[in-house]
Amino acid sequence: MNRNIDDGCRGAFARATRAMLLLILGSVALLVPQASGDGRLGSYVALKAGIYSPSESFNIGNLDIQTTFEGDTETGFDGEIAIGHYFLPTFALELGIGYFKGKGSLEAGSTTAARHDVDFDVIPFILSAKALIPTGPVDPYGEVGIGAYFTQFDVSDNLNTFDGTTTFGLHAGAGLNVNITQSAFIGVEGRYVWANPSFGDQKIKLNDTEYALDGFKLNGFTTTLVLGFSF
Repeated sequence: MNRNIDDGCRGAFARATRAMLLLILGSVALLVPQASGDGRLGSYVALKAGIYSPSESFNIGNLDIQTTFEGDTETGFDGEIAIGHYFLPTFALELGIGYFKGKGSLEAGSTTAARHDVDFDVIPFILSAKALIPTGPVDPYGEVGIGAYFTQFDVSDNLNTFDGTTTFGLHAGAGLNVNITQSAFIGVEGRYVWANPSFGDQKIKLNDTEYALDGFKLNGFTTTLVLGFSF
């Protein structure tokens, strides 16, 4: 008799549990039609590596003698480690720390003696808001965010490394994640960065003349491959 009662209780509980799960799943399906419960967990860590492509030339000038060194920039490395959290199936916040590097040259006039090689290294701390479109195993997304950028600037034939003040910039981009398991994904991400570092009163000596480190911008594209793990 007791066994029959226990079996009946367990059966009723199982039916009630199934009904509740169906109700929850139905509600989620109505609220977020594309988020079909693909197993995405609450948080994730992502490793990113790729290239940084500056989009602007720059110059450094001497106001006293009205001479300017024109600079060209070239593609360099970009990498980032990020941690994020899904607040909704369609919305996540991501905090990252990265490193990107560029190079270029400075030239005054057409003489090769006036040409100097340039290296600049940047460490960004980045906060991004991501809007996702869950479509089963594939999640396209767009993002916007802000960052704090720490910049070093090196010029050949100079003994000093020039450190920029903390620069706050903006970025926007898009990407695509492919969920290869319930807890791992791969992807590709592209961003455009707007940031203008300041070097204060620091002077750089080129061809026996001092110049102000001005007119330098970090504006450019980053393109990275992504490996992520949910937890």
